[in-house]
Amino acid sequence: MEMKSSTWLLGSNSESGFHSLYGGFCRDEGGFLRVIKGGPGTGKSSFMRRVAAEAESRGLAVERIICSGDPASLDAVYIPELRLGYADGTSPHVLDPAVFGADGDYLNIGECCDARQASHLDSLGSLSAGYRGWYARAYELLRAAAAVSPSVSRSYVTAQDRAAAVQRAAGVAMREFGREKRRGAVKRRFLGGMTCAGRILLKETLSELCPRLYLLDNRLGLGFDFAGEIARQAVSRGEDAIICPHYLRPELTEAVLLPSLGVGWAAVDPLCSYPEQHRRLHLDRAGAETLRALRPQLREDEKLEERLLSRAGQCLAAAKAVHDELEAALRPYVDFDALTALADREIGRIFV
Repeated sequence: MEMKSSTWLLGSNSESGFHSLYGGFCRDEGGFLRVIKGGPGTGKSSFMRRVAAEAESRGLAVERIICSGDPASLDAVYIPELRLGYADGTSPHVLDPAVFGADGDYLNIGECCDARQASHLDSLGSLSAGYRGWYARAYELLRAAAAVSPSVSRSYVTAQDRAAAVQRAAGVAMREFGREKRRGAVKRRFLGGMTCAGRILLKETLSELCPRLYLLDNRLGLGFDFAGEIARQAVSRGEDAIICPHYLRPELTEAVLLPSLGVGWAAVDPLCSYPEQHRRLHLDRAGAETLRALRPQLREDEKLEERLLSRAGQCLAAAKAVHDELEAALRPYVDFDALTALADREIGRIFV
């Protein structure tokens, strides 16, 4: 199957703080990860955009990893055909090669910034503290949102309803996967999350990789049970699969995609939009009696969840604004000509 470019997240702003999937990035056999080091505003994202654009201009697929705080920024890129990855290895997703020199090394973009001259700036410490403070407040709100969410907490669903969703998923897996075991690879990626731009979901990735897309009713959280069983079956049968944890509570499965089969399943989030081409699996019919009896309570909880998520998004936007100030303070000390030359050398090294 032809490789296609795609966009994902490897980090999420969750109920328990920043949740990272970076440990599994570019760890396939033969993979080589260049960990980029450099401070805010030193050009890490721009550097990776140059590498990604050059790869695509040569007909290579690229996997782009956008920032969990600011989706307009890149945190990593991977070129599957070359088994080569680049990733921002600074906080909060600190990265190191497993075996330096064998499966990765470091690329110091910070050398293009005269940090000693910038060290006299009194604002750097206060801006860094302000940035972290807004994130701490966002995480408090996300924790509260998860607690009141009918779907994430699954407070209103019965064990019988959940078992029925799992059983239905097992039947679907048998039909889609068959009995033959394969030796596929499993990736874990976030399909969306809560960012400075609010709740995002990468529906273009869904439509590109999964022409057959099934959306799962999830008002009571049954979509998570269904998707979780599909994920379990895919792993046990050795399917090539991309398993997408839920951004707010990552132990739940938001989506499972099988690009080699062109099929995927995603639990519905009412705050998101989805590709027009899809089919709907009406899982909530199993809990219809619960829905009728508890409709007022459900709706009240859903409104409260939405308000908490909205406020968390505002805090993340405030954090980005402070981070932008921090980048602006450091930018005058960046040698952009040196950064361009570094990118040119790297591109020349890759595509000799």
